[in-house]
Amino acid sequence: MKKIIKTALWAVLLLLALSAAFYGYGRYSRMLVRPDIEDFLRKVEKGELKLDLQESGELVSRDSLDVFPPGRGFIVEITKKEGEYVEKGEKIMMFKGGERIDSDQYVPVPVTAPREGLLTRCVSMRGSSDAEIREGNRVSGPTNCVARVVDMKTLAVNLQISEIDIYKLRPGMPVSITFTAIPGEKFAGRVDVISPMAEVRSGTWGSTTKVFRVVISIDRPTQKMRVGMSAVVTANLKAKQDALKAPIEVLFQEGLNYFVYRRKQGYEYEKVQVFPGLRSESEVELKGEVGPGDVLFTARPETLR
Repeated sequence: MKKIIKTALWAVLLLLALSAAFYGYGRYSRMLVRPDIEDFLRKVEKGELKLDLQESGELVSRDSLDVFPPGRGFIVEITKKEGEYVEKGEKIMMFKGGERIDSDQYVPVPVTAPREGLLTRCVSMRGSSDAEIREGNRVSGPTNCVARVVDMKTLAVNLQISEIDIYKLRPGMPVSITFTAIPGEKFAGRVDVISPMAEVRSGTWGSTTKVFRVVISIDRPTQKMRVGMSAVVTANLKAKQDALKAPIEVLFQEGLNYFVYRRKQGYEYEKVQVFPGLRSESEVELKGEVGPGDVLFTARPETLR
């Protein structure tokens, strides 16, 4: 009898030991996390939440005139080159009519600038620049553009703003402008035109979005600027002090509800419903059962194991 009891006792102890080992191993395995786990974690903090709208656009001139020859013939001399500034009425090239450049039937005549500005190439209907005009080039008729004079005092930035953001802007709103080609310098401008009609912009894989054309005037254009430059326009909309905020990638949506995954330990987490408030390009205000110092996942925890 004693032997049976002793055997049963050892069996119970062994079962308890195995259960403890299994539980310990399970807890230990849950504690083992990938070394790059910090890349998927962000903290909730209190601070200033800036609501800046930032969009990329292209520098354009709102006023330019094309230069046309008097008829069919040849360019026999270039007196002003592309990229040079010209005055109104200044000679930019000499043109000779006729079918042959060496003919004495026509006398060369000057082609002058219709206004002051920067001399550039013509722009085709496709939006690309035409070939460079050189001495000896044949011109097929008076409707063929041979040069364009751009008014550098009317430079502006064209933007395409999504329908989600269009009501964040208003005419006259001050903005700051930077150019990739002019590093370290910031220029002031204002929202001048907001189109009342949406346009369709094609995206990847055949997708389309609705956008509105917005024109930004530049307060003080400089000769460093060139038509076609890439520009970034930043509009300071508003800011909120002491906002409870986190990077926007911690926010997950299911239907009409929003959630965050708050880390407990290792991969352990709790799913917490939140109510997003103000949003910037990179951060979002969080309301609900979260607080400063909470650590949130930027990906669903089960996908990180």
